[in-house]
Amino acid sequence: MEIRKYIIKRIFKPSVAKRAKAMRRAKNARSKAAREAKNKETAALQARLGYEFKDLSILNEALTHPGSVGISKKVKSNQRLEFLGDAILQSIITDTVFKKFDEYDEGLLTKIRIALTQGCFLSAMSKDLTIPQYLLLPKGSEHLREMPSAAEDAFEAVVGAIYLDSDFETARKTVLSWYKRNLDDLPDLVEQQNPKGALQEAAAKRSEKVEYVLLSQSGPDHQKVFEVEVSVGGVSLARAAASSKKSAESKAARAALREYLKKTSAALETEKDSDCSSGAEENISAPPKKTGAKKTVAKLEIKPSAAHSK
Repeated sequence: MEIRKYIIKRIFKPSVAKRAKAMRRAKNARSKAAREAKNKETAALQARLGYEFKDLSILNEALTHPGSVGISKKVKSNQRLEFLGDAILQSIITDTVFKKFDEYDEGLLTKIRIALTQGCFLSAMSKDLTIPQYLLLPKGSEHLREMPSAAEDAFEAVVGAIYLDSDFETARKTVLSWYKRNLDDLPDLVEQQNPKGALQEAAAKRSEKVEYVLLSQSGPDHQKVFEVEVSVGGVSLARAAASSKKSAESKAARAALREYLKKTSAALETEKDSDCSSGAEENISAPPKKTGAKKTVAKLEIKPSAAHSK
């Protein structure tokens, strides 16, 4: 009955039809403007990623936070793509470090892979690529853009989306282009992953002992602050405070490692200069070699650089 009334109204009242037509035009214009704005934003992100999607719906899915599901029946979250992207990323990094560092054993290769795929590293990469800026979030949830977990999940989802939109080789090249600079900083990444282990390893090379001392703990039970001091070879190198003893030790170890490496590098330079000076004096006072004496060739031992020894 209501439909019949509406039809009669439309037939006998042209003004109603005009108003409805104008409303449709306005709605279409708004939708078109929104699509153009979205496409412009997406183009900027694709340029940043270094990959142009053939199917933009896959990219949009990768950028959809799980909290947005339920807003529309057509909306899919990025969780499935995150699952896929995690597996693809692990394969890419495993293949790369295996081929790049053929002198490393499986233990060190595993450390490198973990360093390059751990959550905080991926969230930093995601922010560098501006991925969180384009996340589709529910209203009133803008704070989620700043959450490392959301950035990490979106990063893995985008990797999965690129793989689905192209193939493994294209995904590999694209992902490695993001990693290019960081692959040259692997030792630092491994140290950041386990600073206490890295400090222990560096000290062991000079037969020095690492010691952690709890200096103080303060504050109420629910908000304790622990202050720790770390020393190597009996020399205090750093102090740090954190909400747990373990975290304080890690922070102190990271700071101490930097100081210790500076100290050992300076010591090595001094030893080298000393060796060169004594060698020069010996050469000046040494008697001339007999002609026809058997020539000896010193064997040059090429040790891995500090970057590869960790």
